[in-house]
Parts: sequence; C-alpha cells; structure tokens
Amino acid sequence: MYCPECQIEFRDGFTECSDCKVPLLPGKPQPSAVSEFDTNLDLVVVFETDDPIALAFAKGALEDAGIPFFVFNEISTLVNDIDPMLHKWFRIQVACDREAAARGLITPPPEPG
Repeated sequence: MYCPECQIEFRDGFTECSDCKVPLLPGKPQPSAVSEFDTNLDLVVVFETDDPIALAFAKGALEDAGIPFFVFNEISTLVNDIDPMLHKWFRIQVACDREAAARGLITPPPEPG
C-alpha cells in the first residue's frame, strides 16, 4: 500500500495516509519520470543578462509556463549591495527538451528591419 500524493509506503492494514489524509493504493509507488535532483539532466543556457529586471521577467515567464529552470550567479546580487558598480551576469538554464519552449517565452522577436 502507498500514498498517491507523497509516495510513502505503508504496511498492510492501513487504508489512509496519516499525513495527506487520502486513501492508499495497492502495490508499490511508481518511480517518477524525472527526479528533482536528476544528475543526468542535460541543461542548456537559454538566457543571459546583467539586468536584474530582465532576469525577473524571464523567471516570471518560465514560472508561468511551468518550465523548471536554474539561475546561476543569483547569489552575486549580494555583491551589488557592497559595490553597485559590479554588474554580474546571470544565466538561466533549462532541460534540453524544454529549450525551444523556454526560448520562445523569453527571447524577444527580431525587430523588423
């Protein structure tokens, strides 16, 4: 028996998850397709900027679309409090299978020329 919400296994005789308060399912929990901490995940950089406002817009677009992402150098904003003349670059990475969707959300269309 296992909980379909938290994936915790229970001994026979239990009928409800003590944490989630949902009915248990027979059998063993199914492994998720992608672990949150998958070390084999291929990541690609889809956005680079030194502008914290552009970074916020890009993060918001990805969050709204439900695309998981990683931001590198975000901790460097602490340095800006010490020396605001330092402009650190931020890089957003997504899984390679989500690259096209992510780029479509955060890359501005080319200007007509």
